[in-house]
Amino acid sequence: MVVQGVSSTKERVTKVYSNDNNTICFEGIQRVYRNSVVRHIRKVFKEKYPDDFVEKVKKPFQKEWDSIESNAQAARQSGEYTAELVDELDLLSVNHFSNLFEAYFNDLFPNAVPQSKQAIWGWARNIKKVRDPALGHPAELSITDEDAMGLLDSARRILENFDSEGSADLSKLWEEVRRGGQTYNPLEGSTLPSRESIAPRFIGRQTELKALSEWVKDPHSRVWLLAGDGGKGKTAIAYQFAVATQQAPPSRLEIVIWLSAKSRRFVEGQSEDIESPNFWDKQSALDWVLRAYGAIGFEGKSVIEKERECLDYLELLPALVILDDVDSLEVQNLDAMTFFTQRIHSTSSKFLLTSRRIPFGMQPMTTQVTGLGREDGVKFIDSRIAMFGLASQQFTAQIKHRILEACDGSPLFVQDLLRLCKVGETPDRAIRVWRREEGEAARRYALNREFEELELPAQKVLVACAFYPGSISLYEIQVAANISEGECRSAIQRLQELFLIPEPPFIQDVPRFGLNINTRRLVSEVHGGTDLARRIKSSISVITGKSEATPAYRTAAVQPIRQAVSLVGLDKHQEAEETLLQALTLYQGNADLHGTLGWVYKSWKPQSRYTDATNQFARAADLKSRREETYWHWSDMFIRRSEWTSAAVAAERGLEVLHSSMELAYKAGLARSRLAQDLYQQAQYARAEQEALKAEAHLNEALTDLEDIETGQYQLHSQVHRAIVLNYSHLIRIKEAQQRFGRNENRQKEESDNFLRLLAESLDVWEKEHPDDYYVKSETQRLLYQHQRLIEFRN
Repeated sequence: MVVQGVSSTKERVTKVYSNDNNTICFEGIQRVYRNSVVRHIRKVFKEKYPDDFVEKVKKPFQKEWDSIESNAQAARQSGEYTAELVDELDLLSVNHFSNLFEAYFNDLFPNAVPQSKQAIWGWARNIKKVRDPALGHPAELSITDEDAMGLLDSARRILENFDSEGSADLSKLWEEVRRGGQTYNPLEGSTLPSRESIAPRFIGRQTELKALSEWVKDPHSRVWLLAGDGGKGKTAIAYQFAVATQQAPPSRLEIVIWLSAKSRRFVEGQSEDIESPNFWDKQSALDWVLRAYGAIGFEGKSVIEKERECLDYLELLPALVILDDVDSLEVQNLDAMTFFTQRIHSTSSKFLLTSRRIPFGMQPMTTQVTGLGREDGVKFIDSRIAMFGLASQQFTAQIKHRILEACDGSPLFVQDLLRLCKVGETPDRAIRVWRREEGEAARRYALNREFEELELPAQKVLVACAFYPGSISLYEIQVAANISEGECRSAIQRLQELFLIPEPPFIQDVPRFGLNINTRRLVSEVHGGTDLARRIKSSISVITGKSEATPAYRTAAVQPIRQAVSLVGLDKHQEAEETLLQALTLYQGNADLHGTLGWVYKSWKPQSRYTDATNQFARAADLKSRREETYWHWSDMFIRRSEWTSAAVAAERGLEVLHSSMELAYKAGLARSRLAQDLYQQAQYARAEQEALKAEAHLNEALTDLEDIETGQYQLHSQVHRAIVLNYSHLIRIKEAQQRFGRNENRQKEESDNFLRLLAESLDVWEKEHPDDYYVKSETQRLLYQHQRLIEFRN
């Protein structure tokens, strides 16, 4: 049976691997718009203020420039940005352009008519506001077509003033969003991990690579095996071959698929899984291959159905499939290996396996991987000496040969022996330690020496990266390790200096950090049983939704929370703070304690500790607090400061966890509605409409039937009604404005009439359910005056 024809199969894969809106917006805003604006600012200011042009640019950011510089430099050092700095202007991000446009409008836009000033400021602020979700924050959400087109159009209009070529590029990207993506390139969909996570600075191995090259060209051979002891470089050779195949694929190969079998580790005498996006049995292997092809709807199918569909794909779109570390499979799951070594002979795909042992019958199709020879070994040592920044004069030819002998030519062991030199050992002593400790024990010794040299934030980051399932974002590291963004970036920079963390790959335009496979395994083995690891694993379990705190753990915080509430009632805020901080030393990561501490800071007298409160509420939300009041107070704090976006996000974070809450739905709706009003006043009608529609959804969710509301919610119920009618009033005005600007007048009038009808109905229900509310009459009279046609839609 064939799942579908070749053309439709390719169409499906195209859909998965074509550029999404996040990627297109990243290209347009970061690489076209940002770079063009920075060049323009540099050119203008160099000409107008040649003696102090950098200081002029920095002037609007005097209080925050140190922070801007620190964050930008850290982002570059961690690998998020790799371009060389021309001057300090390259530290600017698109968030800063609106300030510069306002401060130096006449300098930067000398040919603009006066009426365009507000428009340009509005476009720049729009880019600043929409930018974060557009670039993949949070990563799982994609920017809508309308937002993407609005974002790119704002940038295009700004560049029209000084960069016609950049403006044209943005027009093309705008058109790409409208069309829905790019053209498919077969091997762009390959699933290879980053080079740094497998084999940075690959050296030699030409004999093994030649054997694989001959095999892949053989039309009659489907399966090949790289076999050898651990640490001898099987995975690195397979990866190098996969990259070469991806870059110059044989004509019949369409995709490269990389799978790594699930490994095991031992912690405190017990075997545990290392979580990663690997396969561990036949079903998970089939799922991984189907997912790589972009197949959909296979999750609920039987193994037999998945196998049949997988074989169809492997025949229709031939792949090079690398199965790394297959001997990690448990005996009872060898059916996965049987499938990949026997069943696939009916397809046109190729399968390369790596294993410590040679399965029965595979000797004729095996390349044995041994340690590095002397010539390649010396080259490898030289590359690692340069990589680690070691003093090359200490490594004589004799020392290099002794290193190769002590490590039996294992690239993994050679690299870790040189790590001892990185933390202060002489080459001679490092060799003696290695001989004394032998192999894996020596590797653990080397890692512990490095670990002791690290400051606590760097230790936390290393452990978080080791135990997080798959690669981890900067934000996820902060949450798991409970450190600030600045500490996190500095720690990553330090770990990259030691080559413990490679430069991050970008997944949906978000840098995600991970450890080399062997480093991850070693950190897990050496530090898996420590208190630090237990705390971080607990936080990871919470943020990944894998577990919830036990009832005992949650109730343990009840007493200190009650005590803190009582102390705040007596205006003893400092004592309340101390009570909760002491409790957090016993129950680290307790979301309820963090949320209550945020409330203490919010209630602080004589003045709220706004920053501290924000940090604690955010930490509680990161830890999936289930206390409704945490999110209520967090959102309320922003509402009092008219920070509508933050207020909405805080309430929505609570709704994500609690799923249903009248209070939080009202807060989210109110904040979105007020944000829509602000956007309307800035003439950003499309975004204003989006926010008002989000508000409508939240407020309708909050509008519980009158007979179902709980005691004490009657007044809130009336407030929800009021927010709904005001929100419909905003939507009517937005539609009227869009009509005035000639944007599809008939459709706008039709939608305006619909909102007038909804407003009339909402007023009637509000008046019926809350006849004694003063605001019912006053708002009705005001809205009838404001919307002259509203009377037509009333009963």
